[in-house]
Amino acid sequence: MTDHPSDLLPVSASALAADPRLGSAVREFGRTYGYDYFDDAAVGRMLAEHEASLRRSARGGMVWAASLGGTAGLAWLLWAVLGRPGNLALAVAPPAVLLALSVAAFVRVHRDSRRKLRHPFLEGYRHVLAAALAHGAPVAFVPAWLTGRGGGEAEAAPLPPYTAPPGGPAPVRRPRSATGAGTAAPLPTKPAAVAEYERIAERGGWHDEAGWILIGAGAAGVGYAAVEDVPAAFAAVLLVGLGIWTWVAGYRLGRRQKELEKEARRYVDQLNRAQSAGAVVPELSPPLRKIVDSRL
Repeated sequence: MTDHPSDLLPVSASALAADPRLGSAVREFGRTYGYDYFDDAAVGRMLAEHEASLRRSARGGMVWAASLGGTAGLAWLLWAVLGRPGNLALAVAPPAVLLALSVAAFVRVHRDSRRKLRHPFLEGYRHVLAAALAHGAPVAFVPAWLTGRGGGEAEAAPLPPYTAPPGGPAPVRRPRSATGAGTAAPLPTKPAAVAEYERIAERGGWHDEAGWILIGAGAAGVGYAAVEDVPAAFAAVLLVGLGIWTWVAGYRLGRRQKELEKEARRYVDQLNRAQSAGAVVPELSPPLRKIVDSRL
């Protein structure tokens, strides 16, 4: 495994084997799907290969061609219609065909991605993660790409519901370990910079828009005051000042987030090395999960 944040496993073999009932369920999934989910090196390699394959599908040449074709087809169609041709059907036929081909290409990419998500190894691993969560094992994260989660919350391949094997005891959820105590290797201490990153990573995103809106509104007010000779409207200059302050605050926050993100990535690298040495990594916070999922 390479030293990259994405190489951090959602759950390690030591965590799976810590509970005999969970270990038995994982071995059963391994027999069903034909993979050894206790082999951390092999699991990490397979996850990386499937992630890369899905990334190629999502960003490959067909997607670019379909995007360009759809844009060109739509522009062509609008030009043909607005040009008021004598034979409308003949004029719109070529761009309509181009749009249809673009849609067909997008559908093919979508189906290809769905097919890849249904690979037996990934199907089995989703069952493994579902079992680990049901037993309260420390699952660091569930990869967004593994469940087909895009920009929204809908998942194309969610984790399946887990039920105990017939005749076996029901899983008992245990508190997830947050320290890694009792493992072969200790977890690294979380730096204060990483804790700060987790605290402020979700902030921002609105400063630029709000700043420019305030500046624009203030400038419009000052212009109105000058043109219409309404001295009171010059008070709109305060909006300009507020907009500049908002924009600067957002810029500083963004710069600070980027500085702290470097420390957060180093920390995830340390967790990766600790896991490779046998430590059990606890559930990651949402900002750290985004770092792990940032490649796709």
